[in-house]
Amino acid sequence: MRAIASLVLAAAASLAGCASAPPAPQTLHPYKVVLLPVEGATAALSGKPGEHDVALAMTPEALDARITDGVTASHVFSDVVVAKAADLAVRGNSDDMQGASDLARRTSSDLILRIVVKSARMTDLGNNGNTFWSTLTWFMVGLPSFWVSDRTYETDIAVQAELYDPADPVKPTASVVATSGKQELDLWDRGLTPYVIVVPPAFLKGSAQTVSETLTNRAVAQVMTALVLELRTREIPSRFEMDVVDVPNMGAGSVRVSIASRRRLRSLTVEVDGKPVKTWAESGLVEDKDSTPDRFSYHRDVVVPEADGAHVRVIAEDEGGGREVRTLVIGGVKP
Repeated sequence: MRAIASLVLAAAASLAGCASAPPAPQTLHPYKVVLLPVEGATAALSGKPGEHDVALAMTPEALDARITDGVTASHVFSDVVVAKAADLAVRGNSDDMQGASDLARRTSSDLILRIVVKSARMTDLGNNGNTFWSTLTWFMVGLPSFWVSDRTYETDIAVQAELYDPADPVKPTASVVATSGKQELDLWDRGLTPYVIVVPPAFLKGSAQTVSETLTNRAVAQVMTALVLELRTREIPSRFEMDVVDVPNMGAGSVRVSIASRRRLRSLTVEVDGKPVKTWAESGLVEDKDSTPDRFSYHRDVVVPEADGAHVRVIAEDEGGGREVRTLVIGGVKP
């Protein structure tokens, strides 16, 4: 019995240790991106509402800010430069995408992220299949069953996000769409009313303001969760394989660069906080011994003298003009 008890205690301690372990860090796209001002919110919210539509409890400016803050705080990318309209109107340029390309070059950013709100509509679909049970409980038990989700709403908040190479701000390299869906609310969510004493909850619409606020919060949270997931999991096309990882080295930070390309490299540069710390070119870029005629591989380690939080940018260009850039923050996510 003592042996069994000891095993049980050991298992419990192991489980407790697992429960207290910190969660594994989330993988980032190793790119620094310019996030353009969100577009389309004003147009999406200015449409004429239908008979059963529910107003969005957000101004276009508030929706823009919610999307911008959500993307910035998600840590999908190693760094985000939030662009203002004034940042794009430089050198007499009236084209936002060309202005974004200029801004990307000035800020050493790897990609441009453009987000457009395609729709922002919410509609009351009326009672759902839970209405029978909600009403039966109200009649048979005499309880105001305000906890039963007996009314359904269609929410159609949709956003499209496109990633552009600064060198080609016309055709996106990747595009994702995220939408919200149906929501079911109980009377508590819709706004409790004293009429529930004499009227079954399913037949009470509740407070229009409460319904609007509840639906807006849920739908926007849902679409942002979907958007971040799509951005995090979407593969970003590259011209050749390139991987940059943070590796500890004798008390100082270092990065390991691994490249595999169909063509030989023309140049390879490592920058720290915008300053070049190591450059290889021509004879200094001899491929590794494991290379083949169809696959040239390169591995380089670079010590980064700066403290944690330094921005490391690796720029590689092959003989055919293909260019790949990776950005990461040494020591973890930028605070």
